Amino acid sequence: MKVLLSYTSNPQTTASYLEKAMRKICEVITHGPTISKEMLRKWNLLAIEERVRDHQIPFMNGDMKSVLNQLPTGWDPDVFLFIDTGLYYSLTNMSALKCVKACYFIDSHLVFDLHLKLARAFNVVFTAHKPAVEMFKERGIENVFWIPPACDQEIHGKKTEEKLYDIGFVGTLNTGHNNERAYLFNKLKQRFHAYYERCFLEKMAEVFSQSKIVFNKSVLNGLAMRVFEVLASGSMLLTDEAKGSGLTELFQDRKHIVIYRNEKELLELANYYLRNDDEREDIAIEGMEKVLKEHTYDHRAEEMIRTLSVFKKLRELETQPTF
Repeated sequence: MKVLLSYTSNPQTTASYLEKAMRKICEVITHGPTISKEMLRKWNLLAIEERVRDHQIPFMNGDMKSVLNQLPTGWDPDVFLFIDTGLYYSLTNMSALKCVKACYFIDSHLVFDLHLKLARAFNVVFTAHKPAVEMFKERGIENVFWIPPACDQEIHGKKTEEKLYDIGFVGTLNTGHNNERAYLFNKLKQRFHAYYERCFLEKMAEVFSQSKIVFNKSVLNGLAMRVFEVLASGSMLLTDEAKGSGLTELFQDRKHIVIYRNEKELLELANYYLRNDDEREDIAIEGMEKVLKEHTYDHRAEEMIRTLSVFKKLRELETQPTF
């Protein structure tokens, strides 16, 4: 399958990981803007600046006619796939695309109204936020599918056997939606050797690997990439349930992950599993095996391509001449 993939180039996004996975099974040409130095600075991402790469077809004005004219001679896309990175750009003349038009939205629980507006330009909508499937359908978007986040086994895999911290966290503590994540982490820090760092890619996986337990608190019940990245690192994940997110459909509490439901339980569970090394490491191993077996971006790319293949065949049937 030939996939014209469009997203804002940023090496630590779902889009970048999916591009890598799709190139294993498809012909891929990429298009879109590149994250600017100003935005890297604003989002505190300058540490990954050297990993940023431009797309094969740079973003000019979003005119799809112009994009199609820049494709190699004879290279006609079967699918145009736009992937959300949180940095949006205008796409015009979408009708010029004579192929399946698909999109993958990541944080629909945070910007649903925007995603709904964008979704109307596509034939197929994938979303990482499970409740958004019905939310889109209720508003007239028919072909909607849940594709959870995942891990990149090479980037997020286990980096070391050495445990330096009782509890680790990588990411943003004060999310802007509420301060519960920062509050809970500070409670852990008062009782245990808890370590926080804002870092990315392999360095992030290293911090996860060096932590006996990795803490997670969802934002508005979203299913974070962190869940899968932590599990791939071989450390035990201690997380809230993120009700409705699909977490408990993918992973079993006390087998692959450990779920807390309030502050008291968070502290009790952290204390218990820091005292019981064998139980903690058994869960960490089970979680790692599960995520690597079923929840890598290779798995997600294969699932998306299977779904898109169906719509490609339907489109071909619709455009066949009748006699």
